[in-house]
Amino acid sequence: MPPSGENQDPLDQIKQLKLENSKLARELRITKDYFEKVNRSLEAKETLGRVLTTANARQKAYTDMLLESCPNIILLFDDARRLVLCTKNLLGLLGAPNFDYLNNRGHREIFSSCLSEQDITDLEDAARKALAGGRALINKWLDFAKTGESRYYSIEFTAIGGSTGHDAGFNTGIMAVFIDQTDLMREKERAEAASTAKSDFLAVMSHEIRTPMNAILGLNEILARSELNPVQTKHLSDIRKSAQSLLTIINDILDFSKIEAGKLEVIQSNYNLRALLDNLYSMFNILFKAKNLVLNFSIGETVPVSVNGDENRTRQILTNLLSNALKYTHQGQVDFSAWMEPMQAWDTQVRDADGSAAGTLRFDIKDSGMGIRDEDTEKLFKPFEQLDTRKNRNVVGTGLGLAICYRLCRLMGGDLWLKSEYGKGSVFSVAVPYVPAEEQATDEEQVQGEFQAPAAKLLVVDDIDINLEVCNAMLESFGIKADLASSGRKAIELAAKNNYDIIFMDHMMPEMDGIETTKNIRSFGGHCETVPIIALTANVINGAGQMFMENQFSGLLAKPIEFASINQCLRQWLPKEKIVEG
Repeated sequence: MPPSGENQDPLDQIKQLKLENSKLARELRITKDYFEKVNRSLEAKETLGRVLTTANARQKAYTDMLLESCPNIILLFDDARRLVLCTKNLLGLLGAPNFDYLNNRGHREIFSSCLSEQDITDLEDAARKALAGGRALINKWLDFAKTGESRYYSIEFTAIGGSTGHDAGFNTGIMAVFIDQTDLMREKERAEAASTAKSDFLAVMSHEIRTPMNAILGLNEILARSELNPVQTKHLSDIRKSAQSLLTIINDILDFSKIEAGKLEVIQSNYNLRALLDNLYSMFNILFKAKNLVLNFSIGETVPVSVNGDENRTRQILTNLLSNALKYTHQGQVDFSAWMEPMQAWDTQVRDADGSAAGTLRFDIKDSGMGIRDEDTEKLFKPFEQLDTRKNRNVVGTGLGLAICYRLCRLMGGDLWLKSEYGKGSVFSVAVPYVPAEEQATDEEQVQGEFQAPAAKLLVVDDIDINLEVCNAMLESFGIKADLASSGRKAIELAAKNNYDIIFMDHMMPEMDGIETTKNIRSFGGHCETVPIIALTANVINGAGQMFMENQFSGLLAKPIEFASINQCLRQWLPKEKIVEG
């Protein structure tokens, strides 16, 4: 039987062949497209591989640059606290030839050759703390290079890891960063040394200046109590005013130096505010009358009798502001007002740090002086600034008073500000937190009148004869005949033989100073262990009061010594039965 195609029409055969050829061509195109896609994929993969290789190389290069040039020491530990990476500077400090020398080692293995056992233990403890809590910070002097010169490092340990670390083949780890702060620390030490030297210099200068001032003011006050004619009385008054002006300048400079050093103390105690204001009025009313000015004092009924605060600093602020009003007011009057108001009644910067304030004490000093230009108000509370120096060339002062007052107000949690109209006058406003006194002051506690104490037995110790003379003359006004000692050794000898009621002890003396002398007297025990020993000091720098209390003194009197202060001291420390009023 012939094939089926043999009887097929030739045209049909041609059509069949064309159909099959078309199918074959379509399959060839599909195959070709597939291979082209495969080729493109291979090319893309190769390109990606080259890009990744380049990126990895660049990343490694940057990582190497970071490890080589980073100024800080950085170490990366795995979760077993084994080193896996570090900056190149560590290799140099440890004398390691390459990273392989330290790789996979722990803290103890890495640092055993250069750090103490305690240093290594501290580092390990910090690493454990970081793993447990995420972060630890320590500061240490370390000598990695064993040159004998330690460097000061701030060392921060931080836990790392999470999903990123897990993808990289570890769960957690620790990064330790050692920041060299030696230069900063040494600069801080130099600054502290300079501050200490400045404070020491000021303490010495305070002593050297106040010692003769003690004699000038003391002898002046003694002479003022003697029989004098009117001319002599005026001369003594002029001497006292000049000495007080000089003393004010000295105090301003010393106060400002303490403020700048951050060592000015605000001492909180209970005091009679109304008595303070009465004393200010009595003192300034005389001065204002002498200048043909009127001083009006208005004390609000809400102003409390007793408050808790720094009496001396409050007096200093108000005295300075009243003195300025007196200086710069040439005609008219000055109005002083004091009142109480709620804590949030006005918009300034009064602070109630411990929540003990029950309100705000306000003081306004309004004058009819020349006033202050708007452009000058910013200078007013800056140190060493004086306004209209030509017009005010006859006014004595350092330009520190208001700067000190402003900072004192801020230290006390209060504020000081000004409203002024040039040519018409100014109003200085003070606000401080009102803290109620723990106990109300009684009339008996305020008694400061003169008295006699002829039976009192006192010892005065000072290496400067004129100071002994001044103090002895002041005590004679109270009927007291004191024993005098010009050295610490003489004082120890007298204290061992006599039961004194009070010992007045000079601070700075040659051979044996007041502190060493006091320690020797206290060591005798018995009466010497409890006898009041009062420091006589011209050193009002750096918290001298606290320093004396820590060295077994009972109190202190600052030079120059005044009758009022020695009166108060004798009342406080003499046995009551030896005080004869009148």
